[in-house]
This record gives sequence, C-alpha cells and structure tokens, in this order.
Amino acid sequence: MPDSGQISDVTTVGISANVRIYPTSAGGPLFGRSNAAFGIRIVGRSQRLTLNYRTTAQNLAWAVGVLSGGQFVDLEEGAEKSADYRSARSGPVPRLVPCANLSAELDQAAEIVTAWIEDGAAPETVAVLVRDSMQRDRVVAALGERGVGVRPVDRGSIKPGQPVVMTMHRAKGTEFSRVLLFGVSQEAIPSPVQDETYSPDALAEALLRERSLLYVAATRARDELAVSWSGQASEFL
Repeated sequence: MPDSGQISDVTTVGISANVRIYPTSAGGPLFGRSNAAFGIRIVGRSQRLTLNYRTTAQNLAWAVGVLSGGQFVDLEEGAEKSADYRSARSGPVPRLVPCANLSAELDQAAEIVTAWIEDGAAPETVAVLVRDSMQRDRVVAALGERGVGVRPVDRGSIKPGQPVVMTMHRAKGTEFSRVLLFGVSQEAIPSPVQDETYSPDALAEALLRERSLLYVAATRARDELAVSWSGQASEFL
C-alpha cells in the first residue's frame, strides 16, 4: 500500500456474466456486483478466458447459441462477447428430441439414458438435468416406472452406481460425460419468469438468468448432450 492510500497491485477474479444464474441479492450484498461498484477500475487491464476444456466444440456452440438473444455485460462493463469462446475438444452434435407430450418425452429419456449406459458410460457420469425440484422428483419416479433406476441429487454428493437427476441450478460446478436436458419447453424455461410481476429492467435481468441457466446446464456435458421437450420448445432454442 503506497503512501497515497491507494492500492498499487491487486488481482481480482470475476465470474463471467454468462454463468450468473442467481439474482443479485441471492448471495448477499456483494453477490453479482461489478468491480466498478466498489471503485475498482479494471478497464483495459482484464483478460477473458475463452478456451473451454470441459465440453466439446459442438456442445459449446449450442450453448453459446442459447445466449445469442441476450445482452450480457462483462467485467469491464462492456458487452460480453460469447461468440469467441472455443473448445479444445470435438464430439457429436447435440441431439434435439421434440416430443408430442410428457409421456413420450419420458419414454425418450428412458431410451437415451439406457443407450448411453449400454454404450459403456459409467452410470454416475450420466445426468438428467431439469428446471426445478418438482420436475426432478417426477422424472425420477417416471424413469423408475420405465425400468431405469436413477438417483435424485440435491445437497448430497454424487455417488457411483446410478445415473443422477438434478436441477440445473444444482448442476452448476459439476460435469458429466453425457447430459440430457429434460423438459426444455416454453412452459418451463422461461415461462415461470414471465408470469411474475417485474419491472421492465428486472424482467430483462431475470430472462438473462434463464438463458445463463440453460447455458450452464448444457456445458455440464463433457462428451454428449441431448435436449428434449414436449409441446412448444423454449424460445431460447
């Protein structure tokens, strides 16, 4: 600290705007606020990391496409440039699975999970990600009825032996070999947000979080990604 009382050297680490999936107030007064809000000026002195080692180029391209309709702000208070993200790995193109109704979508989910395991994936490396806990429990029960044993995961750790079903929020920070995004319909994402009473600015922020949530969920897949829905697909697709 120099005599002037100003900090001469400091390193800050900020989260990308693309993966902010909680409201600003959710993590307390500091959560989600920019460096500029605290008088830390990093314009021209920050560096973005654009090389993704977790997922494949095909999965990343699909996930980035989800973000294309939103306007995100980066650490320097400028427009976030998601188009230049790239991956060091390659794999199959994400599989899109439109279904006529929920029963048909559950049938497809059972077939996809079974096929992945029969193809050699360790069961615990297969995940079905859903929008909320009610849908999680419904999917666990329905897959069990179809002969596919899966384990719901909330606060506990992921244990070996069975595929897992978890919410997209819970999946942040995890990774799996194969991921099915289940129920990506307009009724699930972002319809619940649109039904709430928001100011225009708050609604815009909520919709950005919904895009980010789908982006985060899609990038949990290291190798293969499938996306299913019944009825009308989410507008983010």
